[in-house]
Amino acid sequence: MKSMRYLLITVILAGLLFGCGYELVRDKGIFSGEITTVSMPIFKNVTYEPHVSMYVSEAFTRELMSTGVFKLGREGTDGYIEGTIRDITVLPNTLSTSGIVTEKKVFMNVELALYRSNGSFIRRWVLSDNEVFRADIPNLEEYNKRTAYGRISDRMARRFSAAILVNY
Repeated sequence: MKSMRYLLITVILAGLLFGCGYELVRDKGIFSGEITTVSMPIFKNVTYEPHVSMYVSEAFTRELMSTGVFKLGREGTDGYIEGTIRDITVLPNTLSTSGIVTEKKVFMNVELALYRSNGSFIRRWVLSDNEVFRADIPNLEEYNKRTAYGRISDRMARRFSAAILVNY
């Protein structure tokens, strides 16, 4: 009687575990473990803003390494991510009473594509974000703009990481 009860519980648990379409998650990788190591070269910058690819590439690399889902490498990878900074626009946002621009808003559009190591396309993401920065002190305007690039890059990298983990 007791062994019959254990057998019944085991059959029910096995049916629930294997019959509902669930599968055990692999330790590493995305797309069912197909991609476990990726290469991510520096982002291509097709804008007129110099050095912005440095901020974006660093933010995305740091975020992807922190997820622990896959490893970043240069050789022997399962795939690679190509990133392109498509557009950066800086517009006045706030004017003082005398008509001087005190704040500007920077908009950034980034496109990422994931490929297998053989070059076949897997998926594409397009990310956009913006940030307001102070522009009323001329000596600090460039520093504030670069800081805004860093914050935008960090937010887009977090969103990209979350989008990748959805497919994990």
